[in-house]
Amino acid sequence: MPQECRYQFALLKSRFAQNMNTMSQTNISDQIRSLRKSKGLSQEALAANAGINLRTLQRIEKGSVEPRGETLRMLAQALDVSIEELATTTVSATVPVKEDSGYLKLMNLSALTLWFIPLGNVFIPLAMWIYKKNQIQGVRELGKRILNFQIAWTLITYGLAYLSIFSTFTGTFTMNPFAMLPVMLTLFVANTIFVIFMHRKISREEKNIYGNETANHQVSA
Repeated sequence: MPQECRYQFALLKSRFAQNMNTMSQTNISDQIRSLRKSKGLSQEALAANAGINLRTLQRIEKGSVEPRGETLRMLAQALDVSIEELATTTVSATVPVKEDSGYLKLMNLSALTLWFIPLGNVFIPLAMWIYKKNQIQGVRELGKRILNFQIAWTLITYGLAYLSIFSTFTGTFTMNPFAMLPVMLTLFVANTIFVIFMHRKISREEKNIYGNETANHQVSA
């Protein structure tokens, strides 16, 4: 009888260890898949960025294989997280990610506030990006590119305006402030046209939005 109890105890211990290992692999796989989707990356893109085989990544995300060593390091680097963060296997570490093309469109169109709010084309998309970058697929990468474009546009546009004003008071430059008005208007209209063009591309779920595949909703599951 004691021998049978010891056998049952060993069997239960073995099953518990297997379940814990499966849970760890599942949680890591969920975390990798969630991080990948939050960055708007397909499995092919992540595998290429990490320098690992596509089949290996697919098995990792299915929970069939647990990434270790160099594979874990390369995945962490490609996902822009630390190894410790990626190796965390608690259920709470899983990032819920959903698709919402409407939010992507709204974040892009929010740059049009430049007509009503000074620097609104930067601060409003920035707030929307910070708020949802880890919750909606594609927001992280699309937001970065929106901000990069709008910051560059703002520096050029307002830089020219300040230079024109400065030249008026100092006489250092021969730039006429009134001659700058058509230039400023042209820059505002060009930005507006570009935002509307990007909105149409997001609506058609095309690739290369602001130079990336962030609005492509055909990301591998």
